[in-house]
Amino acid sequence: MVQCRFEETVTGENGGRGELIHFTLELGDGGAPLWGTLRRSARSRRIRLIVDERGLTVTVPLSFRFKKNLSPLLEKHLAWILRSVDRVSLRAKERGRYPVTLPEHIELPALGESWDVELVPPEDRLSGKALRLSPEGGIIRLSRALTQTEALKALQIWLRLRGKEALPPLLRELAAEFVGPEAVARVFVKEMRTRWGSCSSRHNINLNARLLFLPPDLARHVMLHELCHLAEMNHSAAFYARLNAMDPEAERHIAELRRAWRLIPAWAVEPL
Repeated sequence: MVQCRFEETVTGENGGRGELIHFTLELGDGGAPLWGTLRRSARSRRIRLIVDERGLTVTVPLSFRFKKNLSPLLEKHLAWILRSVDRVSLRAKERGRYPVTLPEHIELPALGESWDVELVPPEDRLSGKALRLSPEGGIIRLSRALTQTEALKALQIWLRLRGKEALPPLLRELAAEFVGPEAVARVFVKEMRTRWGSCSSRHNINLNARLLFLPPDLARHVMLHELCHLAEMNHSAAFYARLNAMDPEAERHIAELRRAWRLIPAWAVEPL
C-alpha cells in the first residue's frame, strides 16, 4: 500500500485561491520514494494527474480531502504513474536532459571516481547527520526520512565538499609545473552558474565544483586557463599564446567546453 508524506505547503496559488503541497510517495517496497506536487485550485473542477520532467503533479479542486484521499487515488493509478515516469525519463535521456530525481549512481570523470547513493532507514543515521560516506569510499548514504529537497541539497553539499577536497590540489600541481608554486594565492571552490572558473587581481582562483563532471582533459584546460590569467588579466593574443603553450589542444578544448554544460546532471544544476 502506498503512503503519502506531506511536506512544504505554499499558499496563494491562483491569486490566493489555491495552494501547492509537496509530498513524498512511499511505495512500500523499500525502494526509492517518488516526489510530487499537489496543486489545489479553485479553478479546478476535476482531478488531473500529470507526469513530466518536473515530476508528478496532481491537480484537484479545493474541496479535495487530500490527507485522506490522495494515497488511495495514487495507489489506484500507480501502474500508470510508474510507466509515465519511465517514459519521461527515457525521452529526457534521448534529448540529453534528465528529470531532477535522486540519482542512484554518480560519476565524477575529472577524478575517475564512481559513487553509489544509498537510502538508509532514519534510525541508521549517525549523530543526526543527513549524509555520510562509507569509510572505504564509493558510497553516499542518505536517510530515507529526508524530503526530496533535503536529499538533493545534501548531494549538492557533498559535491561542493568533494570539489574543495580534490580540485585545489590539482590546480596547485599545475601551478607548480607551469607558473611556480607561489603564484597562486588562494583557491576557492564554488557553485557558479555561467563560468567554469575565474581569477582575481589578487591571484585568487575560483573553480566551479561542477568541474568534477568534466573529462580530465577539460578540467585541466579550465585550470590552465585560470593560471594564464595570473599573468594576463584579459583574453588578448598574449593570453591565448600563453594558453596554447601550456595546452597544445586548447582550441579543441575551448570548443568542447561550449557544449560541456550538458554533461552536468540536473540534480547538480537546479537551484533548491
